[in-house]
Amino acid sequence: MRSLTIWALPLVLLLLVGALIWGLSRAAIQTVITVEADPNTPDMIVNLAVLQRFDEQGQIRSTLIAQEVKHLRANDTLLFKQPKLTQTEPGKPNIVVTGVRAKTTNKASQVWFEDATELRRAAFGQQAELVVRSSDVFYDQATSIARASTPVVADMGPHHAEAVGFIADNAQQTLNLLSKVRMTYVPTARAALTGTATR
Repeated sequence: MRSLTIWALPLVLLLLVGALIWGLSRAAIQTVITVEADPNTPDMIVNLAVLQRFDEQGQIRSTLIAQEVKHLRANDTLLFKQPKLTQTEPGKPNIVVTGVRAKTTNKASQVWFEDATELRRAAFGQQAELVVRSSDVFYDQATSIARASTPVVADMGPHHAEAVGFIADNAQQTLNLLSKVRMTYVPTARAALTGTATR
């Protein structure tokens, strides 16, 4: 009986230690899986990032520069600090949007600029540069449409406007102010009034 105890006790202890190690290993793996499964935990952090989008011909159509970028698995979201988006399209004025923070969804084709945001449309043809200042601005790179429902201030040459909410369409070269519009419009002198009369 004693010899059976001498052989059985180490075997039982070995089985207990093995079971304990297996249990701890399973618990550690489960903890790692739980942490990795959280979709709101960044799985990538990059300092001073540059993201570029190209068209079918390989031409750069937009460049997004940020001081910091975080990637979240939830909806494949990118979070940006100090973002600056520059969009160029043939035959259209360049658009530059700068902000404090931004995030992208839908494969980064849509950008939501949080907090204070400035949108600049370059001078084009006979149109002066358009500067729009607002917050919580949504910009769709595919359609070149920016919009917000927050207070907005817009300046274009000598013209000044204030409103609540706007839709800026770069393809149509329009700026729609949605409500509570106050505007200072400076008319340009007409050639008929400033020039000499022809006979």
